[in-house]
Amino acid sequence: MLCTDERHILHNANAVMGKISGFQIIFDNDQEVFNGGDVIQGHVRLDLQATKQFRGIYMHWKGRAVVTWTEIEPRGKSKVTVLYVAGEDYFDQYITIWGKERTDTDESRLELPAGQHCLPFKFQLPTRPLPCSFEGTLGYVRYFARAVIDRPWTFDHVTKRAFTVSGIPYDLNKVQNPLAPVYNEDEKTVCCLCCATGPVSVSASTDKRAYLPGETIYISASLDNRSNRSVHSLEAELIQSVNYYARRDGVGSPSYRTTSHVVTSVVSEACGSYASAHWDRKPMIIPPLPPCNLEGCNFIDIRYYVKFTADVASTPFDVDLMLEIVIGTIPLSGHTYWNASSNQPTSSAGIPPTYEAAIGGQKEIRDEHDNEFVFGKLVYTPQYMFYRYHSVEEGHPSAIEKSTTV
Repeated sequence: MLCTDERHILHNANAVMGKISGFQIIFDNDQEVFNGGDVIQGHVRLDLQATKQFRGIYMHWKGRAVVTWTEIEPRGKSKVTVLYVAGEDYFDQYITIWGKERTDTDESRLELPAGQHCLPFKFQLPTRPLPCSFEGTLGYVRYFARAVIDRPWTFDHVTKRAFTVSGIPYDLNKVQNPLAPVYNEDEKTVCCLCCATGPVSVSASTDKRAYLPGETIYISASLDNRSNRSVHSLEAELIQSVNYYARRDGVGSPSYRTTSHVVTSVVSEACGSYASAHWDRKPMIIPPLPPCNLEGCNFIDIRYYVKFTADVASTPFDVDLMLEIVIGTIPLSGHTYWNASSNQPTSSAGIPPTYEAAIGGQKEIRDEHDNEFVFGKLVYTPQYMFYRYHSVEEGHPSAIEKSTTV
């Protein structure tokens, strides 16, 4: 229940906000992705229903990484919630685009008449390397601009917009043995009460180690089921695993947490008891993703795995294999790729990447400085490099999909 004063303040706020019918940040050419050192240009559009008084309008440009989580710890006979947090700023700058500076002590009021006002801005990102934009479960690397209508005699109006920074390139030419397949195998004996049946043997491999977003991972696998249980399915999942690092209360002992989620997957039926199944270069396309490591960020580390699973019926004893791969942004020099658009082979320099929105990467970007009256695009999805081609082996595109059961 709001008190009388709170209702009065809220009523006045809504009345004043009613004079503003639009307040947004617009980038030239609707550009969404930038590199370190780029100049971001555009304008702030302000639509006023009536004349309004301000001291000035400024923009706040910020790039930062934040990691945070909580843990429940015993303390005597009770339990306490402990915060783990880490963060770093990559830039934090203000520019005035109309009226007085935000640091000006003069609180005299300037007026803008009713109508649409387009206030141009220009901001240069730092020329030093900046980590790639990333939105994760326990942390993020985020770049955004806030435009603020400065009114020291009452609350400010704010609009906000995030944008993607492409980040520090990850060069696949620096990966050890990038074209070597990644292989793993395992065997489990399926037990039923006190009786053990024959083993389930599984092996799996990728066609190589290093990939670009947009490329296809070709997975080969063999299942030899010598048990009396059927195997429901064979499944390969592309897993993004993220390590987050932080300190207790931001200054105490360090700790880390790891989260994982499935980016994409392929699945097929397997086989019955005492039978076998095989995958011969089963394709799985890599969607737009940030590169490994998240270079330049000290608190977030990204890894990728292909998890291959043989799902054994009526038992928790599934056979899982983990194959670690590398996802980067710079193609292998001298390597031939297959252009998915022209259906022709090309060199690594023959196809420039596009930028596409991350799958399932949409995030709410409201933070501790924002309230319910903030305008702008408060839901944001980072964009990543995406190459529309495949690897080529012996002059032919790698586009074979076969699965057989014996």
